[in-house]
Amino acid sequence: MDAAPAATPGQQHIGHRRRDCWWEPIFDPEFVLDQEPYDWDLQRDAGPYRRFVPASTLAARIKAGETLEVRGILFRECDFQGAFEGDPIIMFDQCRFIACDLAYSTWRRCHFKDCTFQDCSISLASFHACELRGCSWSNIGIASRTEMNKTFLSNPGQLIAASVSGRDPRRKTWEHRMHQWFRLRGTRAHFLRTVMLSHATTGDEHTYYETVRLHELERSSARVAQDIYETIFGPGWRRLVAIPATVLHSFNYAIMRALGSLNGWGESASRPFMALLACWIVFGAIYSKVKFASRISAPFQKSFDLTFIIGYGNQVAPSDPMLTFVQDIHALAAIVIYSVFFATVISKLSRAR
Repeated sequence: MDAAPAATPGQQHIGHRRRDCWWEPIFDPEFVLDQEPYDWDLQRDAGPYRRFVPASTLAARIKAGETLEVRGILFRECDFQGAFEGDPIIMFDQCRFIACDLAYSTWRRCHFKDCTFQDCSISLASFHACELRGCSWSNIGIASRTEMNKTFLSNPGQLIAASVSGRDPRRKTWEHRMHQWFRLRGTRAHFLRTVMLSHATTGDEHTYYETVRLHELERSSARVAQDIYETIFGPGWRRLVAIPATVLHSFNYAIMRALGSLNGWGESASRPFMALLACWIVFGAIYSKVKFASRISAPFQKSFDLTFIIGYGNQVAPSDPMLTFVQDIHALAAIVIYSVFFATVISKLSRAR
């Protein structure tokens, strides 16, 4: 009897993630995958089902200098592995990926346009010089080791909202539930940092600043989530540290959300400028309408002096505590807005340098 032919390098399935990784949406211990490599014959049927999809069989169908277009194909419960590389690009247009595992796959110069990813995992996947535009995400597994380099993701907020972390079916405790909850928050923050660094050199400005917003808020909320977990389930000394930490990190989250909104997370210099004008007008109206003990002869000039931090020292009236209180609030608001405005302008003007 003739010996069976040796497996071609890159055409042998590796790992047992569907059996072992209970935190992933693809987890199914009873799952049976067809180990025969999919041949990428897209004309034969609507798409592969429970197939091992290696990059090596796709490479044979790529012609140098021609875009390979994969349109409207349904990939159901497939495992993608290997280096998928376009020459110049591979275009997946309006394809659907249902319960697919992309671990141990590398995608180079691959574009995904208006695709649907449902119950999939992109943990341990790498994307280099790729685009994911207008894709729909639902119940997605991510990891801190999901790599994105010079890759554009048009809707990072939707992907983050769709990310999940399952629970071990053998553990039914609330401690385990909350542990997975706070760990998912941390994973989201790690992943968003990768996306943010990728968007720094790829894509449009608006999406970059949106990613900055998502990262900063997710990082802060991840700290709060960990503090809450340790307050409830941590050992004695960790609880004592976690209680005040929860308050401080919650305050930090509130500050970041408020100040980030003031300048569009670095995108807009006009927002804080308009806020300065509003501060001048609002407090000018207060000084002109409210009957303070001390008469204010030029309320809008007084508001201008305080708003632009040029005359606070001459505005204090010790005999009028109400006026002093309003002036302090005015000066504090002006300092915050003033600082954000100039920091935003300087950041934009000096970025090229």
